[in-house]
Amino acid sequence: MSAGIDLPQPLDPAQGVKPLDFGGHGVTGSVDPLGRLIALNTFHPTHGYVTLTVAQPFPETERYNPAAVRAYRAGLAALDGFGPAFGGSVRSREAYLLEGAIPHVRLTLEDGSTVESTTFAWGGGVIQIWRGGVKPLRFVGTLSVQRCTYTQLTEGGPVAMPPVRTRAALFDGVLTLENPALYTTVAIAGFEPDLVWQAEQDGPLTLDLPLAPDAPGLIFVFGSDPLFTREDMLSMAQVDVDLALRRERREWVARRPPDARDPVVWRGLVYGEMLAVPVGEPLCILTDHMLLPLSWNRDAYYVARALLSWGDPAAVDIVRCHLLWMFETADRPGGAWGRCYLANGRVKDPAYQLDQQVFPLIELAEYVAETGHGATWERLRGSVRDVLRALLARRDSVTGLFPTDETPADDPMAFPFHFSSHILIWRAYKLLNGLDDSLDYEALADEIRERALVAFAAQRDDVPLFAYATDGAGQVHFYHDANDVPLVLAPSWGFVKPDDPVWRATVDFAFSPANVGGCYAGRLGSVHTRAAWPLGDAQDIIVARVLKDPDRERRAWDRLHAAAQWDGALPEAVDPGTNAVASRHWFAWPNALAAWLALDPV
Repeated sequence: MSAGIDLPQPLDPAQGVKPLDFGGHGVTGSVDPLGRLIALNTFHPTHGYVTLTVAQPFPETERYNPAAVRAYRAGLAALDGFGPAFGGSVRSREAYLLEGAIPHVRLTLEDGSTVESTTFAWGGGVIQIWRGGVKPLRFVGTLSVQRCTYTQLTEGGPVAMPPVRTRAALFDGVLTLENPALYTTVAIAGFEPDLVWQAEQDGPLTLDLPLAPDAPGLIFVFGSDPLFTREDMLSMAQVDVDLALRRERREWVARRPPDARDPVVWRGLVYGEMLAVPVGEPLCILTDHMLLPLSWNRDAYYVARALLSWGDPAAVDIVRCHLLWMFETADRPGGAWGRCYLANGRVKDPAYQLDQQVFPLIELAEYVAETGHGATWERLRGSVRDVLRALLARRDSVTGLFPTDETPADDPMAFPFHFSSHILIWRAYKLLNGLDDSLDYEALADEIRERALVAFAAQRDDVPLFAYATDGAGQVHFYHDANDVPLVLAPSWGFVKPDDPVWRATVDFAFSPANVGGCYAGRLGSVHTRAAWPLGDAQDIIVARVLKDPDRERRAWDRLHAAAQWDGALPEAVDPGTNAVASRHWFAWPNALAAWLALDPV
């Protein structure tokens, strides 16, 4: 198969092997290191996100057990997928990302023959090409259609898991798998056409099916009606898969900017676009597609920010559609956004986090300023005012500060007022100034800045620092977290000057052992997951630029690349000594932040 296919350099397994991801056109998924499917996901209007998966359902009794959650999430990165049964006959493996976006795996078997697979989203479905080796290939694995598990370390609002029941039928070479509790069917075309059977059971179903002798591979499509899906599949099965692959590759080549040759940077753009879930015209941006296919305004802002900096018309339009989702689709009980959301806009966790209220305002203001698309502002102007009214209604009448219930890491606050969230509010008001004359945004921004600079200024061992949190009456908490990017952006945005001694001392503290729970061997992390975070390495890049220290920036990029897995994906956290993944193999935010820094160095 590789004859006629230009292959890039193979991925280096020494960097850390994880499943390879694909997506687009409303679907996402992953294949294991042998090219076999482990998950295929899409939007569901009631349940948010559903999956065809080889994974067993997460035990609901363990929702509040962080150790069980971590173990389950780590296990998803080590699953054996649904695909050809090679047994112990695989002698070697090479994995590639065609154009940095399309998984391609080449296997050499014990007899010296090769088998190759390529997987990519196409036309609302997925094409998986298999060629070479012994024919017919037999596809083996255990599959079910489930609602995604939404496994959180800090569970804030469990959503009852629908039963997992698998109803299957094979006819005309098309396998349909349905979970009647979800009204969702996945159809898979390409199997031996003479086989006819039906099965139904509780839980996942184990399959062993031969590929049709003349089939180039499998084609997957989600649907809600098995009859409609079968007709659709019979038509889609006639697709020229090689032509489709060439077109998909050409599109990625044409869209890749020169500043995104770095796999870590390109991953931030490609994966961010994959996570844009159509909900009609609006688009929800997920934090990842495997572990937590939910939306946080904070995470989504950084993905949108990277896509906006990319400048590609399709990517920029994702930002517009995401703004529609946040302001018009996502529920805002009491006028405030929740902690996180299902893709359908339903609040998953109702906890109030201050920064989640502000990131959408900044995203909208930046989008309008950089695209000149005033129609979006006019459409959303009323919603912006509603958000601002709800925000101001929570303002403390004594201190003039804005409270929050949780940190940006979804953890409890020591005190109600959080410093970096006030930098965000100031930033939002500065950007909104001139777009809307209903408020004196400039005066509000100046007042918030002045109050914050006073309220959060404190002494630690006779060194003036900005506190992480305060009660507004003199008590403070000294800490800095990998999630608190606005603090290091403060000089770039103009909240403080680059040579501000308090800001510089705060940054020195953040990257020192004195930052208990937040610093690991000189790398920024979080008490949420006690290890070094790539988000912290990205913060170090920003600090280095403010300080005009190119050596520090180079070292930070080196650490970021060392934390990346073989496909360029940055996890949530790594062991600071070995860079082995400590938490979350999938996490869109750090790659998106790296992409933004590469595309917009100012």
